[in-house]
Amino acid sequence: MSKMPIEKSKAASIQRMAVLMAFLALSCTIIFPAAAEHYVMEIGSKSNPNAHLFAYDQKFRESTRLQNAPMKMVASKEFTDATRLSTRMDLKMEPNLTQMNIDADFIGIGRIDYLVYNPESDVAAGQVKERDVMSRINHMFVGNFSIEEQILVAKGHMCEDGYLPCA
Repeated sequence: MSKMPIEKSKAASIQRMAVLMAFLALSCTIIFPAAAEHYVMEIGSKSNPNAHLFAYDQKFRESTRLQNAPMKMVASKEFTDATRLSTRMDLKMEPNLTQMNIDADFIGIGRIDYLVYNPESDVAAGQVKERDVMSRINHMFVGNFSIEEQILVAKGHMCEDGYLPCA
């Protein structure tokens, strides 16, 4: 007879323990998310000692290359390693004319260049020699720039607004 009350008390204590564990598990899931909602993470301020400083490195790249085969001319623009980049380009190509307007606002590296070959040279064969080049213009910008560039190459006439006088 004495064993029966001990077994019942063990079963009752195990049952109480299970109820207590369930209560604790339920309490943790309810209480801790509520406590986490009161924490606000402050970011990005060197003057604020509570702020979490971090670095986010994002670079932009954009390039365009065009070739006007009847005029034997190649032009390109390229922006690399830019932390800020906003560009707009208008392009007009005809057999006797190439016009490229570039507006760019960027922080990084920018290259704008064009090459005009001698019309009598055989550039298409891939054997380009320095004597085949009539004009080579290369602009490189490193830093913070806002540029407006116009390149106009017409058969028998070349014009670059802003650097060379256009008559």
